[in-house]
Amino acid sequence: MFGNLIYFNRAKIEQYAMLMQGKSKDILTNLTVGDNDRTDFLLACSKFEELLKGREDYYDFVDTDPEVTIKDVKISSIVKVKGEVYIPEQFDMIHLIEEYKDQLLNALNTKTDEEKDIIKMVLNSSKMKIPVFCELTSECDYWMGICKATLENLMIDYNDLEDYEGTEFTILAKLEARKFYKDTPLLVYDIYKDFLGLNRALRKTLPSNKKDPFENINVEEDYLALEILAVY
Repeated sequence: MFGNLIYFNRAKIEQYAMLMQGKSKDILTNLTVGDNDRTDFLLACSKFEELLKGREDYYDFVDTDPEVTIKDVKISSIVKVKGEVYIPEQFDMIHLIEEYKDQLLNALNTKTDEEKDIIKMVLNSSKMKIPVFCELTSECDYWMGICKATLENLMIDYNDLEDYEGTEFTILAKLEARKFYKDTPLLVYDIYKDFLGLNRALRKTLPSNKKDPFENINVEEDYLALEILAVY
């Protein structure tokens, strides 16, 4: 394993490792030198994959030839696949933060300055998610995988992600769902919920008859909903 680690979901990898081992043991205990050292995380990822080998809920489409297709993999299983990773063009974090946050605050039906201050605090403290698209290779019948990632799990600067477009990565992920496109575009990323972190109550305060300055992200194809654990 000599990949360039660009994403590592340490919390989930440790959680699943603990479940497999049946005990509370940090998979990085004997590996860490620095708290965010990429080499250590790659070693931990390799160790995690060793734990997965032989399990009925693990499908390796990179180093082995599973007897099933990606379409038949059981939901909640972990898969190891190859694919290109990119952020859709509709999503631009800096642009959304700088250009639209004030518009959102003005669109909310707040009655007092105190309510607006509370909402502003929620927006500034929310954990924003990033839509990540994965174009899987022929071993996975060229399916599209889509994940909502978090900034804290990125091993590189967000602005450097575009430098890796067109690069084929190994992707370790949990399969969460299969979504099938029929006539209506499939919503994969809700700007208010996934980017700004607004809860249901706050989203309901948005006027439905007002032109929305935000653009949700939809797709018109079948896709796999993934929880990405590592990309290298």
